[in-house]
Amino acid sequence: MLHSLTIKNLLLIEFVELEFRKGLNTLTGETGVGKSVLLDCLGFVLGWNNRSDLLRQGAQVGEVIAEFSIKSDSKLSLILEKSGITITDTIIVRRNINSTDGRKRSFVNDKSISLDLLKSISKNLVELQGQNDNQSLLNEHSHANFLDTYADIDDRLIEMQKCWRTMQQAKKDHETALANYHLVKSDKDYLEQSMQEILNFDVQLDEEVDLDQKRRNIKAIEKSKEKFEKIAKLISSEQIEHNLSDVIKLLETIRPNIGDDVNLSISALDRTLNEFTHAQEEVLKLLNSQNFDINELENTEERLFKLRALGRKYNVATDQLLTLVQKMGKKLEMLDYNKENIKELDSVETKARQLYQELAEEVSHRRVKSAGALDILVMAELKYLKMADCVFKTEIEPQKSGPRGIDKIVFKAITNRGGKLDKLQAISSGGEMSRFLLALKVCLTKKDQGITMIFDEIDRGIGGSTADAVGRRLSLLSDRSQVIVVTHSPQVAAHGNYQWKVEKSLSDNNRTISTITELDDQERLNEIARMLSGQDISVEALAAAKKLLG
Repeated sequence: MLHSLTIKNLLLIEFVELEFRKGLNTLTGETGVGKSVLLDCLGFVLGWNNRSDLLRQGAQVGEVIAEFSIKSDSKLSLILEKSGITITDTIIVRRNINSTDGRKRSFVNDKSISLDLLKSISKNLVELQGQNDNQSLLNEHSHANFLDTYADIDDRLIEMQKCWRTMQQAKKDHETALANYHLVKSDKDYLEQSMQEILNFDVQLDEEVDLDQKRRNIKAIEKSKEKFEKIAKLISSEQIEHNLSDVIKLLETIRPNIGDDVNLSISALDRTLNEFTHAQEEVLKLLNSQNFDINELENTEERLFKLRALGRKYNVATDQLLTLVQKMGKKLEMLDYNKENIKELDSVETKARQLYQELAEEVSHRRVKSAGALDILVMAELKYLKMADCVFKTEIEPQKSGPRGIDKIVFKAITNRGGKLDKLQAISSGGEMSRFLLALKVCLTKKDQGITMIFDEIDRGIGGSTADAVGRRLSLLSDRSQVIVVTHSPQVAAHGNYQWKVEKSLSDNNRTISTITELDDQERLNEIARMLSGQDISVEALAAAKKLLG
């Protein structure tokens, strides 16, 4: 239930603080004063209204604070608990907007929350029937919602929708697996032949790099062939070695004549002879390593070019050919797996379809059973709403399976005696549609659900005794749920337990502002008299207002 509403700097409201109570709360005011401004602000704090022009002109920050009482065992309590919001017997919803960037921020019990969470919370706090919401009856999809609410089958609907999603996913998975299986099966011969071709080639790791380097080396050796041959000829000459040996021998023959002075020369020549012998061995070793066979170059190039052609054929780098073979092998292995998987998915889909069908038939049965009872209750309510001759009937026809079942639900009616049963939208006026909606709401509100119900000019297009009848039914509805009504009808306003008046005036700085004031008994008498007679309140109007107020 909505306990209080505080509005700061939104639309034409500078500051308003309202306290609502259980029962029927009515809002009235002259035409054009903006009676629906309160609903705009309430819609803002609940996340329904995200207009960018809500901030009052000249204000820096606008804010709405709404305080509700909630039941500890309600669905809302579960949502709050799941969202980590401290649960008490009251909930304070706060939302503001600033002029700097137009950013809107939402809070519940001082915890910042997302807009999606705010909307999820709000739909469990307030139910708004706007000026055009009786048009929801023109949408046949809403008829199923009304009937399902009366049938009290939310748990079955949730289970059926869950089963539908499971069935659709199983169907999708089954079709995907089947398509993949046929795709791989059609490519089986190609995959096997391709794998065999690559395996027969016996690709080695990093083979392209190795072959290319080997080819470069052989070509480099070929270019230096003449130089290598000359080096071999020079280094293999025995003359150098003989000359060094002869010099050493000659020096040794003259040692007795000149003494040890030749020792250094002999030692140096011995070292030179040894180093030359070592150098000769290393050079010859190098020359031997550079020998090549012309056939080896041809064979290397042939394998390199075939390897690259194989990579181009399968549109992969040559170092990915082995990975490609593994992927092809896995695809072929998947054939056997997919065969079994398809059987399993088919079984899952069949079971989900069977369960869905069972739930859909159960829901359909309960809808049919509830439809007759709802028709009787609605027609009983319509008598109180000056539509005693009206016949109301809920028709249920089979339709294609969907998340909400196998039924097409349409409300039909006869609004005039001797008329033809037809769809509501084909035969009902705006005033009649409002009364159909109110009758349904009375029938569907079986107990205090802890939700505030708001009606914005549900009495449009009616007056006199019919408006009085609407007021009486709204009063009855307020015994089960808090009701707030924006009305232009004195008959409806008179049935309220409490009444507020919306007025426009000029502020000290000559700006238009809206004010909302709770009326005491005398003010209420005067307001209803004004609604009856206009700006100039007559004695007769006051008497009529007093009579309406009882």
